[in-house]
Amino acid sequence: MKLGDLLVSRGFDVYVAISVQTILEINARIIRELKNSDCFLFVNFRREKINGKYRGSLFSNQELAIAYSLGFERILVINQDGILPEGILAYIGVNTETFTDSDNCYAVVEKALDRAGWTPQYSRRLRADRLRWSADIIRYGNLQGRFLYLDILNNRPDIAALETTARLSEIGKTGEALKSSPIRSPLKATGRPGFSHTIFPKSYEAFDLFCVGAYSDPNQLVLYSPPLSGAPDIGRPVKVNGPGVFLNSAYDVLAAPRLPITLGTWQLRYDFFAIDFPVLSVLIELSLVDWEQPKATILTQDQT
Repeated sequence: MKLGDLLVSRGFDVYVAISVQTILEINARIIRELKNSDCFLFVNFRREKINGKYRGSLFSNQELAIAYSLGFERILVINQDGILPEGILAYIGVNTETFTDSDNCYAVVEKALDRAGWTPQYSRRLRADRLRWSADIIRYGNLQGRFLYLDILNNRPDIAALETTARLSEIGKTGEALKSSPIRSPLKATGRPGFSHTIFPKSYEAFDLFCVGAYSDPNQLVLYSPPLSGAPDIGRPVKVNGPGVFLNSAYDVLAAPRLPITLGTWQLRYDFFAIDFPVLSVLIELSLVDWEQPKATILTQDQT
């Protein structure tokens, strides 16, 4: 387990199939873990001797073939000296050093990880990227202001992320404990009339995280105050509940999307769900010195 400890010390979550024996267990556990993994490390120890050479692990060779068929981009194969290149190993180029015995295996694996540049930030699953504000003040439905968008990438090369849905799960001031969001309904899928995306392999789609601006009641014909600088001419005066931070969500209660956010620095945790994918949790920090120039950054993201 020293190799597992090495990977854990570098920030990786590790699955080691040391007790899996039967075909049913391979189907139920190893294949499931491989589908949900980002990287595959294959350390091939000697087995029986054949004509002066050694056979490697047959079970591990099968796992390598499964990983290869699943489209892994990060595979490290590290062989012990004298192992025959059988099975899929005969068709894969291996440029890592070999190790002589268990005593120097740790050092060889550590060197291979350094050369390959493996980091826990890489993922072939869902990943958040390109946090950005709308270029102009936008009016969408009853919301008017500057929208914050976030791209969700599907790094898998083999399957689509079906029914990818987002929600705001927690909220709080920076430095304080986060609390459950008062609005946990699905968020608007950017660019389509719905609240979920199909994200195709090696592609991405965007979600509306929130709007910094105002919420209008179209039944009232009263000019709003204070105005938003740069707001477009919307054709008629409306009463506006703002300024504030509002969700563009499926929650259909009038004026319900407003969040309990004031000027200052806040943290918001979003969860992204998709069929057959781990949940992606993204922590966003929102800085509101004033309502006209909001700033936002991604603090962390992880899968559960």
